[in-house]
Amino acid sequence: MMYDDYVVFDIETTGLNKDFDKIIEIGALKYRNNILVSEFNYLINPKIKLPEIITTITGIKDEDLINQATIDVILPKFIDFIEDLPLIAHNNEFDLGFINVNLNKLNMNKLNNKNVDTLLLAKKYLPQMYNYKLETLKKYFKINQVSHRAVGDCYTTNYVYQECKKKACLQ
Repeated sequence: MMYDDYVVFDIETTGLNKDFDKIIEIGALKYRNNILVSEFNYLINPKIKLPEIITTITGIKDEDLINQATIDVILPKFIDFIEDLPLIAHNNEFDLGFINVNLNKLNMNKLNNKNVDTLLLAKKYLPQMYNYKLETLKKYFKINQVSHRAVGDCYTTNYVYQECKKKACLQ
């Protein structure tokens, strides 16, 4: 299912384990009729030291996070931002997994928004690709956005979504 009103979102984390690692950034872009109407972007204090590899990948440092709000403050703001709109993410199982684990820890309801995974769309509509990493798709489409930062990845994800949507309409 393709949508014209939706939210593209992305997170950065301290690692890959949703039950152990922490969210350090949430970014989201809200679209109405395929037009960007609002942006959400917060760094989050994980209350732990960042692994060096995460700083290397994201460029986010401990000192960037020390004075930021914690997940219990930011996650309710994110829920308000997304409303009941469909959620679009690249490899959304990862992002939704982290969001839902944290919602559970805060005794909040799990997300039940409709969702779209651009990883699956890209596999379906861009069969020529040698892999479907967001970074690879960014290079393929010559998208000039920062990688491994939440909002930059949201812009890239939206571009991939719109390209797949065009191809879906042709079928």
